[in-house]
Amino acid sequence: MAHKVEAPIVPISIVASGKAHPSTWMFPRMMCRGVCKVVIHEPVESKGRTEKELGDLVRKAIIDGLPENQHPFDDE
Repeated sequence: MAHKVEAPIVPISIVASGKAHPSTWMFPRMMCRGVCKVVIHEPVESKGRTEKELGDLVRKAIIDGLPENQHPFDDE
């Protein structure tokens, strides 16, 4: 949608969310087991870019905001 209206996209990385809310929890609980960090990146302009270029730039920004141990295995 952002590409169609040439709106900027603000990438957001969420670091260590699995510690604060493990996948085994069905519902959020009052007590958490850790702290997660939210990284808000600079907006990525969509004007003049293809959907693929825009997706690749946003994905790269999100991955760059994560620590190395949270990077995807296939970083292509």
